[in-house]
Amino acid sequence: MATTIRRATPQDSPAVGEVFLAARATMTYLPRLHSDDETRSHFKGVVEAKEAWVAERDGKVVGFAVVDGGWLEHLYVHPSRFNTGTGTKLFAQATAQHPQGFQFWAFQQNAGARRFYERHGCALVRLTNGADNEEKVPDALYVWPAKIKSTP
Repeated sequence: MATTIRRATPQDSPAVGEVFLAARATMTYLPRLHSDDETRSHFKGVVEAKEAWVAERDGKVVGFAVVDGGWLEHLYVHPSRFNTGTGTKLFAQATAQHPQGFQFWAFQQNAGARRFYERHGCALVRLTNGADNEEKVPDALYVWPAKIKSTP
């Protein structure tokens, strides 16, 4: 069965939280700042309050994207679906819904995500030392579409 993209519903919140936790567990360079229950609770609010999309395969949520106010706030795929086109489908949904463009942050150490975004027409705008993010880990600001020159 193919992976499909649909608008998230409040009932998807637990699955979205689980995808986030599984994906972030692969990012061993990140500090753990919140309990699993705090994370699940956070995503309940996100799914209910913002534009959220889920990738679904065989009736199971395997990825999600959240766009709000010109920002791609989240795009996460369950590790079992890495490199399967799931992220590409979610990113295509975000770009179709927001053809005017958006910006987003990625952790500098997340080389796979950075390659993904650059392959999909995003431009690196700025690198930071992470002082302004919750994790205090160096990050990278990107824009889509890549209409400006990068200034790392």
